[in-house]
Amino acid sequence: MISALSDWLKHLVVLILLAVFLDMVLPNTSMQRYVRTVLGLVVMLAMLAPLRALISTHLNLGLLESQISGPIVMTSQSVSQAQASVQTFRHDLAKTLANEVQQTFDVSLVQVSVQTIVKADGTPIVTGVLATMSTVGVTHPTQVANAVKAQIAALLGLQPASVTINYPGFQA
Repeated sequence: MISALSDWLKHLVVLILLAVFLDMVLPNTSMQRYVRTVLGLVVMLAMLAPLRALISTHLNLGLLESQISGPIVMTSQSVSQAQASVQTFRHDLAKTLANEVQQTFDVSLVQVSVQTIVKADGTPIVTGVLATMSTVGVTHPTQVANAVKAQIAALLGLQPASVTINYPGFQA
């Protein structure tokens, strides 16, 4: 905050010095009056720049509009569409995770289940993953399962405890 204020003040001082320099360089003619007006407007705009930035970053017009118009009532059709969208998201993410693990570790995930919650705006948030790993051709399944678990957690920004990797004879 202090650095932004300092930058704004430096910018303003440079503009004022430039305006004074241009005012001194220009001859006393009828044009000088117009140049002073334009330079004054530029300085005023520079002074208002922090206010414009504050309004654009802190004023969420979409939120304001939704508060003015009231809550959105979802019909049963829109609810079913939202549920289908979340289900598609889960399915696509599960396929992507299985492909990523296959490419990275040369291990196949037989089954991947993605757990989500849905925010008020309909955006799904991943809360966990449950996967079953094939152990065919795997010499150290526990180490591979832990590595897969760590990779999935890192990819999705989850805690490793939210990711469960099962394989025949063990659960990681």
